[in-house]
Amino acid sequence: MANLWKVTVRKESGKVVKGMSVEIAISDRSSKPRAKEIVNAFQAKYNVEVSEGKCSESYFDVEKI
Repeated sequence: MANLWKVTVRKESGKVVKGMSVEIAISDRSSKPRAKEIVNAFQAKYNVEVSEGKCSESYFDVEKI
């Protein structure tokens, strides 16, 4: 069974603006999305680059839906 996560920008960085969000489905584990998964989701939805180094909880709110 897949787990659905909502990742919302908490702190602006470059072209990533506070309030932007993406949904990420993870089917192979129950843990939070990894940095690479967050980067890929933002690139796919908004066509903006997010640095993997900025994918911490100080920049994003991550909640299970």
